[in-house]
Amino acid sequence: MLGYPATLGAFKRLTPSEVLAKAREVPEGASTAYPLVMDDIKVVSRGGVRNGTILFGFLPNVSMKSLKISIEGAGQWDVRVPQTVYPPREDTLMLCRVIAGLSTKCVGKALEVGCGSGLVTMVLTSLGWEVTACDLNPYAVSSTRGNLDLNGLPGAEKIFESGIGEGMQIPEDTQLIVWNLPYLDEGAENRGLLEKVEEIALNDISAGGWGGSLLRQLENENSSLCDKVAVILVMRTDPEGNSRISDWEHGGWSWRALESERYGPEKVEVIGFWRTGSGVEATIVESCSSTMDEAVKLDKEGWQRIFSKIQTNGRGRRGSEWISEEGGVFATWNLDSGVLETLSPGLIQTSVGAVISEILSADMKWPNDIIKEDGQKIGGVLLESTNGGPIRVGVGVNKHSFEKDGVCGYGWEETVGGRDASEIFTEIDRALSSIFEDNGVFVGTKPESLVRSSWRALSRSLSRGVTASLGEDLLRPSGLNIRGELEVVDRRETGVIRDLDNVGWVFPN
Repeated sequence: MLGYPATLGAFKRLTPSEVLAKAREVPEGASTAYPLVMDDIKVVSRGGVRNGTILFGFLPNVSMKSLKISIEGAGQWDVRVPQTVYPPREDTLMLCRVIAGLSTKCVGKALEVGCGSGLVTMVLTSLGWEVTACDLNPYAVSSTRGNLDLNGLPGAEKIFESGIGEGMQIPEDTQLIVWNLPYLDEGAENRGLLEKVEEIALNDISAGGWGGSLLRQLENENSSLCDKVAVILVMRTDPEGNSRISDWEHGGWSWRALESERYGPEKVEVIGFWRTGSGVEATIVESCSSTMDEAVKLDKEGWQRIFSKIQTNGRGRRGSEWISEEGGVFATWNLDSGVLETLSPGLIQTSVGAVISEILSADMKWPNDIIKEDGQKIGGVLLESTNGGPIRVGVGVNKHSFEKDGVCGYGWEETVGGRDASEIFTEIDRALSSIFEDNGVFVGTKPESLVRSSWRALSRSLSRGVTASLGEDLLRPSGLNIRGELEVVDRRETGVIRDLDNVGWVFPN
């Protein structure tokens, strides 16, 4: 979890200017109980302190923790952890479980920032990744190298003393970056905790946090790498820390929550990031008859989508006409048909509706309508597929309210103001990519997660007293199942609604 600026707080508190004269010098006896490689780390005596920055009254015998750790699907390792090195804890094990569950389609070169004891590096190596790792704590560097040797794993020569913002350059051919970010607030009151390096490593920094530092380095120094690298970060998301998911979103990155745990009042998540579409831009046209028809012509590989500024012959559910005005979002995404192995069409539809309603600060009416608070329709979602080909997800959302041929339409100007259609499309594109895009590294979104997000979107109007009706019976929606069907309760029994036909909605005045 280390990866912070060079400071040996285990020995004494240092000001930023009090850094090691030669960061690779460590005191005698500070190894992880393995012989030190003389060409790698220069051993100095206790008396050989330079500029008063190393070891003041520190005992040369470093105690060790010996652990045996198993990760299902990856293996078992012996881990020895010296003082001052961040030991494997719950968040480390959560990260290792995620790594063990990564797609087997892509195994290549990986970088771990802040390798600590080396457990994450060992998991990656055991799964076939070629790992470069770094840490600014020389004890951690020695610990990771020693643990690789102890477990008979290669790669000790690729463990370096360095870090983000400290001159480390990310290799151009890196396919995966992993970092268990420090996530305690900078300057937080941690009396009795921050006298050791491994606990100082828990502190995030301001100005976007350590996650923001990595993002800036990727975009400023390695922009070509951004389109092909996947990034896994352990982040505090509740309450939100200085390292924020939104910073990556604004930079054009999609993301997916891979696992989460609560530690007391805090929620910590493993988040996977990648550039939306792997850097391949959407197809944008000035005008078309229907984006659903145009999407059939798109390439079959990758994250394929088309956005038209004008749509002259859009269609809605069951072949009905979708009447729209220029200025809205008219777009279609092609999803690989393999998505149906884990997600039902109904759940795909409600998930897309949930995404759009969130972006437009609107409500959602089951299963596919985007509406204002009073029930007036702003837009909708349509699914189609032809001969087992890609699943086409069509989205039509109006910007302006209008009346045409006796039909009244309403737009997002009434919910989020005059935002531009291209901006709205980009947000929708990134959000849908985060759910459905297969980047070759991260596994797909779990259905249970989509059920929860869909139900949250539906609940915004239900919480204000909106009810469903079937004939003369009023039905109280009570949940959403894994197939995207609406669960309802009436006075006599519970049931599910599979189809919108014959179902009405009653909105309170």
